[in-house]
Amino acid sequence: MFYKNKNYEAAIQTVKIEIGTYLGCEKDEEAFVVLKEMPSMDMAKLNKAQEESQEALMKFFREELPRIIKTHNLMEDEDHLMSNEAVADLIYEKFDLTVKVITDYSNAAFFTRLNKKKG
Repeated sequence: MFYKNKNYEAAIQTVKIEIGTYLGCEKDEEAFVVLKEMPSMDMAKLNKAQEESQEALMKFFREELPRIIKTHNLMEDEDHLMSNEAVADLIYEKFDLTVKVITDYSNAAFFTRLNKKKG
């Protein structure tokens, strides 16, 4: 039996992306963001944007990023986590960080499975 309140976390896959050195930390593992699998229609849109152009992919991913952040450890100050929107803004301030997050997300198991089924 599937119970949403009990099994949902196992059903929706996630990918942890370590980004510490991109943000000035000594090690990548010092800062991270965990992104969850997008709903099916959004995954199809992401795949289409990826086929169109880098600009289309970056634009689509920017719109979706705040919604797919499951958790992170990025702090606004000593007492408050950054909002998902603020994390997305920060990621998109640095081109190399943006590319890393999109690439790591696109290479995650759930996205790779989608491409294997297509091919």
